[in-house]
Amino acid sequence: MSVEAQNRPDNRPRTKAAPERRCLVTGEVHPRDDLMRFVVGPDDLVVPDLDARLPGRGLWLLGRRDIVAAACEKRAFARGARRNVTPMTGPGGESLADFVEGQLHDRAINALALARKSGDFLSGFEKVRGALSDLLSAPSGASGAVLLCASDAGADGREKIARLAGHAENVVRLDLFDAATLGRVAGRDHAVHAFVVPGGPARQVRDAALRLMAYRGDDAQMHADTGFDVME
Repeated sequence: MSVEAQNRPDNRPRTKAAPERRCLVTGEVHPRDDLMRFVVGPDDLVVPDLDARLPGRGLWLLGRRDIVAAACEKRAFARGARRNVTPMTGPGGESLADFVEGQLHDRAINALALARKSGDFLSGFEKVRGALSDLLSAPSGASGAVLLCASDAGADGREKIARLAGHAENVVRLDLFDAATLGRVAGRDHAVHAFVVPGGPARQVRDAALRLMAYRGDDAQMHADTGFDVME
């Protein structure tokens, strides 16, 4: 043990700090996992690297649409790369900011599709109500589920199923997707209510949705009446 470690009050080894990077637009330093990585391809086009796995020097931004748009407008990528580079456009001619939002949206939908494939995704009022009832009767700590309510459903219909959850702990409610989108995941024309049971798939759905919301600048706020985290 080093002299420095011995002189610490608790004699515990110093933990390694999480890697940090600086946002090209704001100049703020954040943990790398809180930022979005971009790289320059061999054709000098800037492309998103949402999994932070592509080779090359990373160009880092806060994961928000306005920040990505500002990086394109103010040539922040060129400054970071120290050469003339061009932000990519999507296959439909959309801007880099639009393309990234589409990719994040698709990832959230894919997370739902994987949850269905694994048998963790339920749809329909009765099935969702049954799953919520099972959750409420489960031992404390058996939480982490995701409740999905179609964004274009009537307020009464959305709140009715939400109230059934009562005091369920840490159930995230998503109102991000319309009934047609939830229906496609469920394999039907439309779905107003859906549910992802606690576990890994639910965490993946939640994380993908949070990343999409953060990019759009949506706020996640606590729904005081039901105890849900409501994300719209």
